[in-house]
Amino acid sequence: MKKFFLFMAAALVTFSLASCDKKDKEKEEPTPEVKAAFTISVSEVTAKTAHVEVTPAKETTGTYYWDIIDAADAAELTDDAKVAAYFKDYFDYVIEYYATYYGKDLTYADLLLDAADGVDAYDYTGLEPNTDYVVIAISLDANIAAAGTAVRANFKTVEEKEDPVPADMTFDIAVNDITFSSASVQVIPSNSEATYYWSVYPTEAIQGMGDADLCAAIKENIEYTIEYSAYYGYDLSFADFLSQGTDSYAYTDLDANKAYTVIAVAMGTLGTTNGAVAKYNFQTAELTPESSEDITLTNARMIDACEAHGWWQMVAANADTTTYLTISPNEAAAVGGTYSIDDMDADYTYIVLDKQNQYKFATLDVEVAVNGETFTLTGTGIAMNAVEYHFNITGNVSLYQASGVAPAKIAPAKKEAKLCKKGNLEKSAKRSEKLLNR
Repeated sequence: MKKFFLFMAAALVTFSLASCDKKDKEKEEPTPEVKAAFTISVSEVTAKTAHVEVTPAKETTGTYYWDIIDAADAAELTDDAKVAAYFKDYFDYVIEYYATYYGKDLTYADLLLDAADGVDAYDYTGLEPNTDYVVIAISLDANIAAAGTAVRANFKTVEEKEDPVPADMTFDIAVNDITFSSASVQVIPSNSEATYYWSVYPTEAIQGMGDADLCAAIKENIEYTIEYSAYYGYDLSFADFLSQGTDSYAYTDLDANKAYTVIAVAMGTLGTTNGAVAKYNFQTAELTPESSEDITLTNARMIDACEAHGWWQMVAANADTTTYLTISPNEAAAVGGTYSIDDMDADYTYIVLDKQNQYKFATLDVEVAVNGETFTLTGTGIAMNAVEYHFNITGNVSLYQASGVAPAKIAPAKKEAKLCKKGNLEKSAKRSEKLLNR
């Protein structure tokens, strides 16, 4: 464990003139020691993680805050006022963010730390490899103005490395228990120590792609998923998408009568691929209804209809909302008028009864007619439980946000999405918690 200390002193030099044997002597008084307000300890540093502890000195009282800041940003914080302003901007952002997306009314007091609580520690994740960081701690008053001198400690994450990715890795792939919507897949690698990636893709989606193009597409998709998930607080890495040794999964959400391909390839923790891509093709069975059932709702309400971002959604509910139906086409459609939705994408089409996702449809052929304040929905659909449902729903229109942008969780701006720590949301806890993750 390394500890970083910052000592600050103000030198007071005085000179006195004394006559001794007719010679002038210059005498410098000793510099008084001023103890730092905080001790900072950084340990367990890896490529993406670090453990940081900040201990207020016994003489330190009141509130304070500390965090990791990348060295480039920290270099611009040339005095205590700028450090305080940096943290205040972050506090204002966090307060607004939590009010907007979580309905929490935070205050500065919720985010500040109390020196009387003693040591405060945090395990950082999601750091950038081979990057210089600065831990900054400073006493702040209730208005987030500097109330002391900032203490700093520098550290650098290590360079990220991955184990060699074997080029001779082969895979035995088995697919069993195939139905119109499900299949059990097992992958056995020839090297049980090396990591690899495998998944199931619609055959048409990868048709004609060579190994190099396929590996590049896989890596790009994983990188996008990692970046997108970071906006919502998930700290993912390539390792989260990799397997080691025998792996298996039971898919239950496949499309009927569709060709699929299992792919597997040796991949390292940095996304490096090597060797040939193993492929195994299979096809789901045709969907044949085993029974049929009528769904009739009268005096229902169309309580939601949105047009935005290329999708449209309608929700129809009966009077007590215990039974309702949701349709989400994968293409935008006009809210008013009469239209049909044929063979909608199963990934976007749900029929939900009794507030349970138990009637997901493989195929759906319905017609919706909106006439003023009333609507009718008729048609058929074959659900994933092999039941053919016949719809006959009538009711009143009560549109919500019929046009414009649908409510969505907006990702923070890039600057504010940088590494940030903490807060003290749990009043009873001495340790602060991370509010946002990269």
